[in-house]
Amino acid sequence: MAVTSTYLAEEVLALPPAQRAELAKLMLDSLTDDGRSDDEIRAMLRSRLDSLKSGRDPGLSFEEVFGEPA
Repeated sequence: MAVTSTYLAEEVLALPPAQRAELAKLMLDSLTDDGRSDDEIRAMLRSRLDSLKSGRDPGLSFEEVFGEPA
């Protein structure tokens, strides 16, 4: 099924207010250009993934990311 903007709006408006606010913030933040090119972002993501895979970066626990126990 193709997602239309009307369908998406109806689904979003059905969310609780706190979730709508969080989504609105994410959408607004997505409009801000941070100046990096797609290639620069891909290189940074590759580097971060390599660090995680190699163990140089241990990553974060669920609790550290979400602030609640798993």
